[in-house]
Order: sequence, then structure tokens, then C-alpha cells
Amino acid sequence: MKNLILSAAMILTLAFNAAASAVEPVTEKAEKTFNQLFKDADDVKWTNTGNTYEAFFTSDGIKSRATIDAKGNLIQTIRYYGESNLPANVLYAVKKEYKGAEVFGVTEVANRNGVNYRIVLKDDKSYTHINANSIGDTELVAKYKRGDK
Repeated sequence: MKNLILSAAMILTLAFNAAASAVEPVTEKAEKTFNQLFKDADDVKWTNTGNTYEAFFTSDGIKSRATIDAKGNLIQTIRYYGESNLPANVLYAVKKEYKGAEVFGVTEVANRNGVNYRIVLKDDKSYTHINANSIGDTELVAKYKRGDK
């Protein structure tokens, strides 16, 4: 009986490993597009989300994510960084509108609608979440009282 259970467990383990290794994480077209666009990408990790593939990677010290469909079309990129990587016109507009606030973090989303920035600002009393577009227009999303003070 022990041998039967052990044999069954071994066969199931081998079957699951074979099935897992047969799954291709990304199509050839999607990978080709990624390699053309992000030549300097480091630590690339792929996930499959149905008919799209997401590559999580670092490029020039910036954590990034690219979504590419099975046909190799780039759908969206998302980058996460700080104040120093914001375009000058966007940074100027934010600093002018929110005097005294420090840029705590930026999420840049680029897709067919253009490039938009989700920015978190920090001051002595609060965290402020704003949206900005590529020409520097800003919109207040939310303001939270800091719980760490």
C-alpha cells in the first residue's frame, strides 16, 4: 500500500512538472517587441494574463512594467520613480501648485491615451495624491492626514 501511494505521488509530481514546463510564459511576437523596445532591461519577469503578457523589469534604475498582447502590440507601460525623473514642465506645474510639498513617488502610465502621472506629494501634515498630464495640468485626487506624525 505504501509503495502504491508513493508511486502515485511520484507520477503526479512528474506529470505536474512536465505540464508546468510545457507552458510558454510569453509568445515569440510579444518577446520580440519587448526586446526591441527595452534593450537595457534587467531582471525581466513575465506573467501571462490571458491574451496579454506583462513584463516586470528594471531599466536605468527605474522599476517598470510593460503590457504586450499576443500579437506583439505594446498596450501600456508603467514606470515607478521619484521626482528627478519627472519631465521639467510637469515638475514645475506641481511645485507651483503645491508649494512646500515634496514629491514622494510617481507612477507614470503611458498608453494610447497618452502619458499621465499619478503623483504622491508629502508635507508635514498630509499625503496628497494628484494626477497630472504631459502638459502639466494637475488634478487633486485625494488628501490624507499623515498617520506617522
